[in-house]
Amino acid sequence: MFAKSVRALFLVGALSACGTEAPPDVPEVEANEPLQSQESTVIVGTVNWVSATTLTGTQRTRSLAVGYLSIPAVGSRCTAWLVSRDVIITNNHCIGSSSEATGARVSFNYEDGVASTSRVWYNCGTFIKTWSGDDMTALRCAATNGQLPGDVYGWLTVSSTNAATGASIYVVHQNCDYYTTSGCSPTKKSSPGVVKNANYSTTDLSYDADTLGGSSGSPVISSTTHQVVGLHHIGLGGNSSGRGTANTGVKATRVKARLAEIGL
Repeated sequence: MFAKSVRALFLVGALSACGTEAPPDVPEVEANEPLQSQESTVIVGTVNWVSATTLTGTQRTRSLAVGYLSIPAVGSRCTAWLVSRDVIITNNHCIGSSSEATGARVSFNYEDGVASTSRVWYNCGTFIKTWSGDDMTALRCAATNGQLPGDVYGWLTVSSTNAATGASIYVVHQNCDYYTTSGCSPTKKSSPGVVKNANYSTTDLSYDADTLGGSSGSPVISSTTHQVVGLHHIGLGGNSSGRGTANTGVKATRVKARLAEIGL
């Protein structure tokens, strides 16, 4: 299933791609889930990301609120992040309706060194709202083992101002370089970068942090304030190896305005 035609305007220059506790996933099954979206993301030059488990200080703390989003209703995966104790944010092109949200689940400890049987999953299939113009969707998660995910992993805060060109950022996402290593496990990564154009479009900023299809829905985080300054969604340029010229995300002020619509 591909991204809806209503979002086709986003695709200019983009590379074509990209409760109760759920039972443990089978090793490598989710790693091989197909990527649903046409709105892909790209590696800019050579791969420059690290395992989230190597982060320290505030960056590591913030990374905990990002997780692997499994979307069985459409047989795909994306990235999602907590914006409150029980609400996650991802892209509209990942989940665009209540039917697509059915059965959605998130693991926030889908990380290097964590066995598949030790991953904790949260049922996040309650659809709240989607905004196709900002490629954004909000879902609600149920508790697992009596705890809401935000009480375990914390949540991210969206900046009230947009990032400036040249600002240092990092993108936390679930992925691996499957173009180089087929069937690799999309564990949590952090990609450093800088904002290349704070006003790439009326909706988006652009940056050079590395991502790939499956990173869609990731938070773009300021290295200074550690607040979310963008909702990652589209890669520009690209080739058959997933390499391109830049990545783009929806600006913070637009994300914050959408959150206000649902009382966050």
